[in-house]
Amino acid sequence: MCVMKIPFRKYHGCGNDFIIVQEEEIYPELLQDLIVQSCDRHTGIGADGFIVVRKEPLEMLYYNQDGSRAPMCGNGIRCFSQFCIDEGIIHKKEFVVKTLAGDKIIRVLDDQTFQVNMSKPEFEDLSLTGTSKRIWNDLYIIEDRHYRLHTFFQSTIHTVVFVDELNEEWMRKDGKIICEDPMFSLQTNVNFVQCIDPTHIQMQTYERGCGMTLACGTGACASVVCAYQLGKCKDTVEVLLPKGHLKIHIDTHGDVYMTGNAQCIAKGEYVYETN
Repeated sequence: MCVMKIPFRKYHGCGNDFIIVQEEEIYPELLQDLIVQSCDRHTGIGADGFIVVRKEPLEMLYYNQDGSRAPMCGNGIRCFSQFCIDEGIIHKKEFVVKTLAGDKIIRVLDDQTFQVNMSKPEFEDLSLTGTSKRIWNDLYIIEDRHYRLHTFFQSTIHTVVFVDELNEEWMRKDGKIICEDPMFSLQTNVNFVQCIDPTHIQMQTYERGCGMTLACGTGACASVVCAYQLGKCKDTVEVLLPKGHLKIHIDTHGDVYMTGNAQCIAKGEYVYETN
């Protein structure tokens, strides 16, 4: 048995929590097992996701808690940015982070608050969503519950569902069913959205590879984009989450901007055992 001590920091953005390590501290062949072990909330540190920092060029490698790779994470990229500042990797007020969903421009607004250009949504490229046809306002029935699905790519795969209320039991159960439906060959994040008024929505996300989370940054962007497309909200919206809020703005060119905070909540060494 081999025992390694891996330096880490843990952050959260609106309750969405992440373990963050630098690339040089890990062995690639052990990464998936390390992610699964460390993200376990009972026998590990516990987290929704795991982030690896690559420095040259600056890149965020994002993984779900089950070890699967995801293109991007909105709350995660803010936490990534705060980590880079805390570790002295970044000293600028504006910088670019590479992701599998393209380069993201980060602006440091003040202490622990960041604005991220999340790019434009993609509605037509089905290869990004892993579906055989465009899914927009498609009826989906689970028992006696009727949903309308809206699926597109907003830095990762998202399906938006508008509901009259956020019911934890139904969201957890129905989110899993929709996420794992065979029509989504890559699975999908499922955002349950309640529109409060034209400038406020509430939402929660069932994330592929993770399950229900307290917040999803890309999901908040997707939810506002979808609501805006359907005339349910304005171009600037406050997204209310169980443990915080995000500001989402859609500019005249269709680019989506996310503003929110990131907070370091732990720092130490993770004792990782491998055979």
